[in-house]
Amino acid sequence: MAYWVYILRCADGTLYTGIAADVDKRAAVHNRGRGAKYTRSRLPVEVVYREACPDKGAALRREYRIKQLSRPQKLALISIYQRKQGSVMKKVAFIGTGNMGGALIQAACQAVGPDQVVITDRDAARAQTLADQLGCTAVSGNGEAARQAEYVFLCVKPQVMAGVVGELVPVLAQQRDKVLVTIAAGIRIATLRGWLEGLDYAPAVLRIMPNTPASIGMGMLALTGEPEAREEHFQGVEDILAKAGRVERLSENQMDAFSAIAGCGPAFVYPFIEALADGGVKVGLPRQQAMVYAAQMVLGSAAMVLETGKHPGQLKDEVCSPGGSTIAGVAVLEEKAFRSAAIQAVEAAFHKTVELGKS
Repeated sequence: MAYWVYILRCADGTLYTGIAADVDKRAAVHNRGRGAKYTRSRLPVEVVYREACPDKGAALRREYRIKQLSRPQKLALISIYQRKQGSVMKKVAFIGTGNMGGALIQAACQAVGPDQVVITDRDAARAQTLADQLGCTAVSGNGEAARQAEYVFLCVKPQVMAGVVGELVPVLAQQRDKVLVTIAAGIRIATLRGWLEGLDYAPAVLRIMPNTPASIGMGMLALTGEPEAREEHFQGVEDILAKAGRVERLSENQMDAFSAIAGCGPAFVYPFIEALADGGVKVGLPRQQAMVYAAQMVLGSAAMVLETGKHPGQLKDEVCSPGGSTIAGVAVLEEKAFRSAAIQAVEAAFHKTVELGKS
């Protein structure tokens, strides 16, 4: 989990250094008088410096080093940071604010701060509404969004990706420090590179496959890139997605299979939850209670698989008593080919993803 070192300037001009997973939220705590004892009598405070660290331990070490600096040295550090903020790109731009793009935008605003996020969409009103909600910046046009940021996330449908990439070529020709990140199912990095005609260099291109639970920080995301992709680029994307959920690096030839499970999977699970709730209503539970019971059960069962490391079959056996009600229900699922249907759903999603990548 990414952590940040930050410096606050207090109302009396003094400086306070701390660490936090979310700097803006922590600053708000300080300004409510619930932060460090030092800042309580020096309100209001403002964030004048922030630095990303890979984890809490690294942040604590960096905080210690900054605290050892003299005040002039700290002011110099702040000055360099603020000049950089005024002249350098924002951290990330998102082209496309649909369901999946919106989920990632929300996570990015939490991870790197809304001031570092710029968004755009062909539906300008939708982009502006989302920007107003999250505090990030909406701009007009894909080229303008790409011009303003270091990392450019392409969150559009596979069918329109070629046209969007083509719009970015003039910007990429002028600014060589961009990192393109595509979330389109089925489109390989080599295919995207083929659309970057006219460039005399090869921009960094990474590919992620997210899912919608990323919007609440419980996503399952895959990240891949070409063998020559730099570690700093992988780390940069992981920092941006730090609040989205679990990120795994995969080889590109595994991405379509991953998408069929983790990307499409939520849409397979939701009808299951609904059906369980329907069953609960049928046997006498109120609808809302049945829905909560079913959803919480699925959440807890998934956590059991992840946290215990046990095989799902073993966990299933631990619930089933000989001659009991659970095994009776499991027998019905087997009779109705529940597992076979789930396997076929993944296979169908996989083949469709491959097909989309070829179109």
